[in-house]
Parts: sequence; structure tokens; C-alpha cells
Amino acid sequence: MKWRIVASVLILMIVLSACNLPSNSSATSGGKSSAGDLQYIFDAPLNPVDLSVTLQNDQRVEADIPLEGGSLLVSAADGTTFTLEIPSDALTNPTKIAMQPVASISGLPFGGEQTYAVQLEPEGLVFNNFVTLTITPPQDLPVDQQILFSYKADGKDMTLATPVVDSREIKIKLLHFSGYGVTKGLLADIEPVRKRLGGDAEARLQSAIAADLAAERQRQMLGGEPGDISDTFTNFFKQFEEQVIKPRVAAAGESCAAGRLALQSVLSLERQKQLLGVSDGSFGDQIADLMKTVSTVCVKEEYDLCVNEHIIHRMIPVWLGISRQYQLLGIAPEGGPEPEEIQLAKDLTKKCLTFELEFNSTGTFSDSGGGGFESIVESKVKLHFDPDSLKINGQAPLVNKSFDFQVTGCSTSSNRGGGTFDASSLTYITDTHSPTDEVGYVRDFNLSYYPGNTSESFSVTCEDSPTFTSPPNIFWTGTFMVSHQDELDLSGVSDASQIPDFSSMFGAESGGMPGMGMSAMPGTAGFLAQDWEVFGNEYYAKKEWTKEVADLGVVEVGTFKLYHRPGQ
Repeated sequence: MKWRIVASVLILMIVLSACNLPSNSSATSGGKSSAGDLQYIFDAPLNPVDLSVTLQNDQRVEADIPLEGGSLLVSAADGTTFTLEIPSDALTNPTKIAMQPVASISGLPFGGEQTYAVQLEPEGLVFNNFVTLTITPPQDLPVDQQILFSYKADGKDMTLATPVVDSREIKIKLLHFSGYGVTKGLLADIEPVRKRLGGDAEARLQSAIAADLAAERQRQMLGGEPGDISDTFTNFFKQFEEQVIKPRVAAAGESCAAGRLALQSVLSLERQKQLLGVSDGSFGDQIADLMKTVSTVCVKEEYDLCVNEHIIHRMIPVWLGISRQYQLLGIAPEGGPEPEEIQLAKDLTKKCLTFELEFNSTGTFSDSGGGGFESIVESKVKLHFDPDSLKINGQAPLVNKSFDFQVTGCSTSSNRGGGTFDASSLTYITDTHSPTDEVGYVRDFNLSYYPGNTSESFSVTCEDSPTFTSPPNIFWTGTFMVSHQDELDLSGVSDASQIPDFSSMFGAESGGMPGMGMSAMPGTAGFLAQDWEVFGNEYYAKKEWTKEVADLGVVEVGTFKLYHRPGQ
């Protein structure tokens, strides 16, 4: 048990070591390594090991993993299974995760006869707690002939991967995503290339310790006694604090990236101190102060990107991620006011997600005898983010700019009449340009809306007939409903009989004219606008259309224009 605790500590610490460690740091495999043994870690190799990787495109699986965690499994063409287990405290935001087996891999400096690997995405995703990858090959690999390895997304900078020491299964502990695998070979085969493994000091240190952990796993699985490196590691704590933690904390306010690195370093170090019983109890105050600094600089930096570069899709994850981090750390007061940093994140998210939606439409109806009408409407809707419902919505008047009603052989007068445009929910759909794209972009929008019921009317005087004045009616709305029947938002409809058929509005029962409209549709929020043309700047997106229902004599032409108005 003592070895497993120390091994877990080493795994986390090597992930955090982004700067050079003192030359007398050491990793052991049954005995202490000298400073000279590890000096290569801090000297960049002239020829790091790069691999050539080809993926199995038809075997890819992906899933949206919630904050509660979950698991994902993919099978390779040869029957190998890869199982990913994500605990409930690993993610700060729900994340789409993908697994794709490797079809072939070349360039391995050892093993290679039997190799099984998988690519994990999004590349570089960092977790708050360990994620476990289990590899089950179609045929057993002897425990003393397993070499675990990892590499960056494009096969660059191969390193050794960290095993679960007390498991006979092939299990890898990881804190970030890239490529991971196992090959059949002997640990002795690593020695000729040990100094070439890893593209930087952090990766080379990780690889060196992973080799020692692999040797310890083999010893334990083959019946040997666990090793003990606790004395060496106690000294490493002190050196790490002086050489890494203090400089990172001092630089935490310089940028969001620097702040996150400092926070991750302090959190991981404290967990290890608690495991070894050497915590001095100062963690609470230190982490609360650091969280305030990091949260403030990150949310302000993200808001600047929203305002200046119109990157809108990252504000909500930043705000919710900060809130979740406070909860996980136990520093958010229960039942009390929110910390200022969380309130700031919420306020800036509301300011970021502010839009103006312009709607224009012309609806026409022809009775094929020279009569009919044309009605033109417009609306300008301010859309605001509601942090309670997590929706972007708004309402505005639907203005009837003009209405012209015609009856062949008769004189007419037309009266305009508008309504209310209701945008109940605007959501964006994000995507990435590549597995290594950390920013992403907005690919499309879904707008749930009801355009409103207009209230036009007319008077008509025909020869030998008294003047007829119509009551207010939904003339434009009728043309819109008929022509957009296929865009009804049916997300809440379970009974097909509840789906309205708007074509009857122009049928014989209404004399060819639209009848009285429906102010609401059972189980729906109205209509759904998808497939936008997204520009990603102040004029953010648009959607244009021409709809014709020829057998009813109806044509409707319209446009949505979406403008990003942060801070308004």
C-alpha cells in the first residue's frame, strides 16, 4: 500500500513539472537513482522518437460525458477493446469525448511485434482527477513483456505511459488526452533509447518514472516485495515548492494560462501532501486566494475575446467551470452569497451573450383571378442571456410595415396590424477545425421562435354590393405558417394528432383566405430555424429563404440577421 501511495504521488507530480527540476531529483526502481542517471532529463535530445500513426476511421466512437463522469468503450478491427473510465470529479464541464483505435503504427524503437493503441480526443484535454484506460488485447501479453507508451496527436514525442501498479490488467492512469498504447517487449529494450523519450523535460521525467513504475508493477505481479522511495520523495516536495510552485503562484495573475497552471500545481501538490500526512494546514487560505486571482483573470480574458474577437461559445463553460471548481474545493459558502469572482463571471457572461435579431418577411397570396394580398413585416429583437434558465431569448413588436389587399373589379382599403415576435431560445452549435483545435467555433444556430400573429384588416366595395369590412385577421401569419409547416418545433409533441395542418387556413372553408390563426401550438415552442450562414464577427450570422406553396398560391420570402452586441 505504501508503494501505491507513493506511485500515485509520482504520477501527478510529473504531470505538473513544466520547468526544470533540481539535478538531484531522482526516480527509483528498487533503489535510488543518482543525479547523473537523470541528468539527461534536462538536456533536450537531438532526435526524439516520433511515430507514424494511422487510425481506423470506421471504428471511431464518441459520447457526451456529463459532470457525473462515465465510461466509453471502442473495439478495434482485431478485437482489441479499449475502455475509458472517467470519475465524477474529473471534468469541470460536460465534454464530448472520442476514442479511435490505431490501425498501424511504425517507428517504435522497441517491441512492435504486437502493438495495440488508441487515440483519445479532444487532444490535450486535462482532467481534475485520474482517468483510467484499460487495454484488452485479443491475446494475452505476459506481464513482463508489456511496455506502455504514449505520444502526441500526430505521433510526435513518444514517451512511456504510467501503469496502474497493482493491476494485472493493462491499465494506464492519465491526466490528459493524447495517444496511448501497449507493445510486446522487454523493459531492458528501453535502455538504448531512454534519453530520447519525450520532447521536453517534463515528458522525459514522466517517461523515466513510468519506466520505474513499470518495473515495480512487474516485480509485484511476479510475486516480489514492493519498493520504498518515500524518503526521496519527501525531499522532492520541498524542491518542487521552491522551484515550481512559488514561481507559478507569483505569476498567476499575468494570464489565464499562467493562473490555471499555478492552480493545478498547488491542488495536485496538496493532495499528495495529504496522502503522505505532511500537510501543514495552510492549503485552505492559499487556495481561496489563488482561486480569486485565477478566476478573475480568466473570466476577464475570456470576456475580452468575446468583445474583440466575437468568440461567444466559451463564456458559459468558463463561468460554470469556475462555479464547479469552487464546489469541488469546498470554498463556496453554503446558503450564503456567491463569491465575487463567480458573480463577476455570471455578469460578464450575460454581457457577452447579447445579440440583436433582425427579422424581415414578405408574404403574398394570389387567388389566381387577380385578387389576393401582400403583407410585409419586420422585427428587431434584443436577445439576452438568462443565467437561471441558461437560455438566450427575447421579445419585440412584430411591425406590419405594409398591407395591400386586392379584389378584382372592386375597390379596397387595407389596414396594417402587427403582433409580437417571441424568440424563446437561441442556441449555438460548436465544432472544431481539427482534434488539436482548442478554441473551436460556432458552426450553426438553433432558433426556437414564434413570429407572432398579425392583425391586418380590409374593406372592400364592389358594384351593387354593400361595403364589407373584415375583422382583424392573421393574413401575413397565415402565409408564414403554411410555408413553414416543415419547420415546426415538435420537440414536445408525442401525439401526431396534435400536429396542426396549416394548409386548411387557405382552403375552401375559409374562402381561399387565411382563417383565424392559432396563438399557440400544442406541445411546441413554435418554429425552429436551423442551417444558418455563420460569419463569426459583429454581423454574426444570417438565414435567408424563399418558400412557395404553389397549390395554395402562397409565397413567403424572409431573412434573419443576427448581430453580436456584447455589453449592450
